[in-house]
Amino acid sequence: MADVDAIRETIHLDEGDVIVLLPGTLSPTSIGLLQAKLDGLAADLNARRMEESPSSLSGLAGLAAFLAN
Repeated sequence: MADVDAIRETIHLDEGDVIVLLPGTLSPTSIGLLQAKLDGLAADLNARRMEESPSSLSGLAGLAAFLAN
């Protein structure tokens, strides 16, 4: 892999910032894999949120715990 600067994206949420570091270049295949992983992450966080608060139908919680696994 070429020595390319990393891409740093900061997403500001009410609960705090989420910082994503990516390689400087991504192939179309890697972008597709990343999209699938992020979709899975969002689905898992929504499921966890619903378990913690059955009356809530949406929301993101436990990002650090998920990423630690």
